Amino acid sequence: MRSEPEKFFRSVSALHQSAETIIKKHGGFLHQRLGDGGCCFFGYPDQSEDAAESAVQASLELLGIAASTKKTRTAFRLRIGVATGLVVFSTQGDEIVGTAPVLAARLQAEAEPNSVLVADSTVQLTRHKFDYTLVRKAKLKGFEEPVALWRPQERDRSTSALSSFNEWDRPIRGRERELAALSSAWNSARDGKGSSITVVGEAGIGKSRLIGEFARSLSQTSHETLIFQCGRRLESQPLHPFMSFLERLVAEPSVLKNGESAALMQALQTAGRDVDAAVVDTILSFTSDRSPATSRNIRASDLSGRAFRRKVIEAASDILTCKATGVPTLLVFEDVHWADVMTLELVDRLGSLAGKLPILVVQTSRIRRSLALATEIELSGLASAAVRDLVASVWPERPPPGLSDFILDQCDGMPLYAEELANFFLGRQPLGKASSEWKGLLLEGGVSSLNDLLSARLAATGSARRAAQLASVIGREFNISLLTCLLEGVSRQTVDVAIERLLSQGIIERSSGSRGSFQFRHVLTQEAAYSSLLKSDRRRIHRRIADLLIGEGEPSLPAAIAAWQCAEAGLHDAAAKFALAAAEASVLRSAMHEASVSLELCAREVNSVSQRHPDRTELALGLFELQGVVATALEGEGSERARRVYSRAMQLLKKQSSAARVKHFPVYWGWWFTAPNILTQQSRARILVGDMQAVEDQETRLQSYHCGWATSFHAGEHDFCLDCVAKGLDLYDPERAVRNRAFFGGHDAKVCGLGESALSYLLLNDADASENAIRQCLEWATSTDHAGSMVHALYYAIVLRRCQGRYDDVHALGEQMLSLAERHGLAASQARANMYCGWAELMTSFAERGEERFQHGLLLQQQLGTDDNFSMHSDMHAQVLQRLGKPAEALAIIHNAINVGRNSGQRFWLAELYRLSARLRRDLNDPPSLIRRDLTRAVQIADAQGAAWILARAEWDLGGIG
Repeated sequence: MRSEPEKFFRSVSALHQSAETIIKKHGGFLHQRLGDGGCCFFGYPDQSEDAAESAVQASLELLGIAASTKKTRTAFRLRIGVATGLVVFSTQGDEIVGTAPVLAARLQAEAEPNSVLVADSTVQLTRHKFDYTLVRKAKLKGFEEPVALWRPQERDRSTSALSSFNEWDRPIRGRERELAALSSAWNSARDGKGSSITVVGEAGIGKSRLIGEFARSLSQTSHETLIFQCGRRLESQPLHPFMSFLERLVAEPSVLKNGESAALMQALQTAGRDVDAAVVDTILSFTSDRSPATSRNIRASDLSGRAFRRKVIEAASDILTCKATGVPTLLVFEDVHWADVMTLELVDRLGSLAGKLPILVVQTSRIRRSLALATEIELSGLASAAVRDLVASVWPERPPPGLSDFILDQCDGMPLYAEELANFFLGRQPLGKASSEWKGLLLEGGVSSLNDLLSARLAATGSARRAAQLASVIGREFNISLLTCLLEGVSRQTVDVAIERLLSQGIIERSSGSRGSFQFRHVLTQEAAYSSLLKSDRRRIHRRIADLLIGEGEPSLPAAIAAWQCAEAGLHDAAAKFALAAAEASVLRSAMHEASVSLELCAREVNSVSQRHPDRTELALGLFELQGVVATALEGEGSERARRVYSRAMQLLKKQSSAARVKHFPVYWGWWFTAPNILTQQSRARILVGDMQAVEDQETRLQSYHCGWATSFHAGEHDFCLDCVAKGLDLYDPERAVRNRAFFGGHDAKVCGLGESALSYLLLNDADASENAIRQCLEWATSTDHAGSMVHALYYAIVLRRCQGRYDDVHALGEQMLSLAERHGLAASQARANMYCGWAELMTSFAERGEERFQHGLLLQQQLGTDDNFSMHSDMHAQVLQRLGKPAEALAIIHNAINVGRNSGQRFWLAELYRLSARLRRDLNDPPSLIRRDLTRAVQIADAQGAAWILARAEWDLGGIG
């Protein structure tokens, strides 16, 4: 009948259409229809990493069509062959050269009805997805060696997921001694005698697994566990792990950025953390956003930055330990070899508190730290028995003979390596390999290292591997929103499926951070995913991430990470800008070590920016400004590094316009401030005043005069000093002063000008002007309610009264200064206050306390290296020694001060030093000629400086010589 052929034709056409739909669904390309058969390709014309998997999956679905036609009169019996290999297409795409199509055709011919046969090359790529049965080996036409014929079967997903879960939940092996040590420390902590433990070992040795096993063992006890993760490339983010903890606590980051104390207090109380309001205020003073312009002018004067850091560390410690009195607390800091310096200080602070609290502080690290308060647990490779036990735990039944010993030889006791090797062989064991062929399997799989094994595990995730690769470029931790943006053209549902697959395979885990965040279970897995990308592909992905970050108003990733992303993308200017932002944020938080990390990256990127780039000069000047601040803070105001930075900056700035000089005035200030001595500083001050004469900005001109009067007084140029004060204070703006007192010297310019003029007027013998100036200085400082300015004014008053020999006033002012300095953590001011109070006490009595107090202050000042009034302090030291009956030692101190003063240019007190030298010589019965010589020099120096008050004192003593 004619209807039967027509019906058959329609059925075949329907089969072809259904087959084409399935093939396209899985990314395949239908190349030919050949009667009741056909040929299709996967991975062409668009490349696909999971082409082999897609081909097998499509084949199994095609068999489903055959099954659905069994109930109809026209039942199909399908035979399908699948092979993988390299093929070459003609330009038109109609001719194909390669063995894979031929082999697939031969397999199709060998297949039973309604079955699929798969070549060994395809099996090797897809065994993670499907279970295979070896049908037989057959001699096929055109192939010399017998070919293995494999039949696929889709794996039960629920069994796979369960197996994966059990794999990562597997108990730890060979760490009984270390677990016992942790348990013992925890039992002591529960009794109120906590401690600090450092777990040290190389990557992959099982540090995190050990801590995880220990933490699980505590699940039946009442306690709190807090885990803080340090991260690579976050060394420049001060207190990053603690900040992440706070962000999770408040849920809304704006609470911390905007300084919302009520909201933070509420969040802490809700979490059961009752702390004082002062603790909250301290934390918010650290977390709140600030103007980046401030950072480039900050000085490390009085070490107030260190005091601020200490307060923040103490506040963070209070937040983390406040529940410990009621609930024993386990504090874990992971990967502290990547910790920022403030986090290390926090860990050390917690360790020092642990002895009196029910807390156990555990840190993991690849490197040792010098820790007096921490007990070290060093993890080495597993013993042979532990490795065999680990391999046996991976295998469903008894491992094949020789496998455990082979793995032991390969892994050198590293548990992660051993576990990955066991899993690798487990995935290949069903393929019929004999135990003598383990090494051949490694060679066949291209495995020669742990990284290769981790790459193989990634490859086994199929299409999810691409998601892992893109995530690795983001970092160890990533959020699904950014990952979805990078996976262009992929639906969110598809991304979710990939994430679930990576989770089930133990590649990633959910992050304890914000919702929708994940992290690689091990950093080595992230590195394996990252290294599996071609360099060009990595750069392209970095570029896409960088473009997203640049386009955001506020980058969704930390500035340090954004800088690294841009640097890897080759966007050197953007990388430098992000690195500067990260450094500025650190400087504003007095985190100078962290800032230096960002500045190192910034320097490399600025050097890579083209000389013709319009922003290069601006970036370089911004870099120099911050480098100068950081070098001054870390190495001292007179450090060679700080001087070198500012000198380079000045060489560049001198070539710029007047507007640029005003904008980068901090460079001038730093260049002046870091001069090696007063002589050089005075020379630079005159240049600075001259260069700023013509600028329109009054504040800039005022600060140039500020430099002028500060140096001129010490140089003994009192007329120039007073001239600078008069011209500078005419430009003074109280409103701008509020902002700039933090920029320049850490004190108010008007307070400084009035104080310097009070001292200059005294030495010029204008007592009334001097008293008027010091009164205004103290009054104005009080009105500012600014600690740095008030301490500065008190110091001027103390020096003035010390010159006048008014001991009681010196003592009273010194106690006032000490109280203020202690309240605000101003270490150098505490040292000065104790020196002057001790001196006053000793000069009015023989009280032992006076000597001790002076020596204590002097020692602290020498340790801090902040003595900018060496001449007068040496004078005081000599007077103390003279009072104690040690005139020879006193004379040595004076002569050293004279030499330093003459060489450095600090000459305002030089005449007085010579006068005191003459008096000490007289006590030591030195020849009158030497005494007369010293006094003559005192007269000459005072006269040259116009210092009439000192001149009169020297002339009086000279006239008394017989």
